Amino acid sequence: MATVYLALLVSLAVFIYLTYRNISPLIVAPVVTIILAALTGMSLSDTLFTGYMELAANYVQDFFLIFLTGAIFAAIIHKTGAAATIAKKIVSTFGKERAIFGVVIATAVLTYGGVSLFIIFFVIYPLALVLHKEANITKKLIPAEIGLGAFTFTMTGPGSPQVQNIIPMQFLGTPSTSAFVPGWIAGLTIAVLGLLYLGWRRRSCKNKGMEFEAHDELQDTGEELPAFWPSILPSILIIVLLNVFNVHIVWSMVAGIALSIILLWKQLSKLNEWIKVINEGSLSSAPVLLNTAAIVGYAGAVQLLPEFDQIVESVKNLDVSANYFPAITTSIISAIAASSSGGLSVAYAALTDTFVELGIPLEAVHRISSMAAGTIDSLPHCPAIINLLIVCKLTHRESYLDIAATTILIPLLVVFSVLVPLTIVML
Repeated sequence: MATVYLALLVSLAVFIYLTYRNISPLIVAPVVTIILAALTGMSLSDTLFTGYMELAANYVQDFFLIFLTGAIFAAIIHKTGAAATIAKKIVSTFGKERAIFGVVIATAVLTYGGVSLFIIFFVIYPLALVLHKEANITKKLIPAEIGLGAFTFTMTGPGSPQVQNIIPMQFLGTPSTSAFVPGWIAGLTIAVLGLLYLGWRRRSCKNKGMEFEAHDELQDTGEELPAFWPSILPSILIIVLLNVFNVHIVWSMVAGIALSIILLWKQLSKLNEWIKVINEGSLSSAPVLLNTAAIVGYAGAVQLLPEFDQIVESVKNLDVSANYFPAITTSIISAIAASSSGGLSVAYAALTDTFVELGIPLEAVHRISSMAAGTIDSLPHCPAIINLLIVCKLTHRESYLDIAATTILIPLLVVFSVLVPLTIVML
């Protein structure tokens, strides 16, 4: 077993290193899978074509429509200017002196409104850039701000339309608002601590003489933006259908897409322009889904290890409180998969029966596992982190430590010290 654990650590280290070298996950993930197979003596062909590819393919099968509808919706509200309208309305309320707060809140509103996590930074980054210029804040903090608003409390909080909140529903039959009160107390704690950290970092950067440095990236498109209510109503519809009427996430997204076309038609006006935007949204979902599936596939190779059943049994036999069990298992598996959605899929595939047999409310299992998955998943080779840094034109060296603080350290602290104790008391 010691050899297996060492092989896992070595393969993960190579994964992270090659990611730092900006090599595509589509290349890195299969290479690391082969390394794992070689180190453990498994068949290279079986590991790659069975363990790796089967889980990667299953992930595509399970989440293709969710990624597709989310990407189309994001493309529509982006190209019509609806997202910019929502974001500007939010940040204009707080002023440029609270630029960081404005970016986080704008990101959080759009994420909770159904915009895909893998699309959100395309929408927010241009606005964040303008705000940072006006407030004279280095752009190196932008990824951590977007990460806090998109990859933490809005991604895994009660009622979220994001897939990280949907997966437990599919396995446990629980509502999307599971553990509503403790979930939101924990979520708001993450938001507050994250904002306090970013405020400290802003002051620290200013004291070091770090100012806004990306003047060449600014541009004025001169586009006429839609009104606020037509812009935000499609997102409200998605949230209501999902959380009030328990409509499946895909159908909720379809309804939001239909309403956005109706309310925002004049922003593009011509049928050919709408077809172009929908096509662009559809195509944008493919690389994001494939990058994620490629990395999740590595967890499939891990599952193929002859010792995997022993690993699962050792996990099941962990001498920890039942309330902490979902947090520990899903956070670790999500770290291995470098994906919260992938980690949750693997965890529930292997441990659903164990979760049900814990003897704690299933709503508690839902919320704890969901929020725990959104902690150590944000390792350097996480596809969302890679895409975020590419869009922001920054490197891991420049911004990853701040991302880790807002999306790993703070959520991890809150899940174990706030969320789990609250579910014990309140559920």
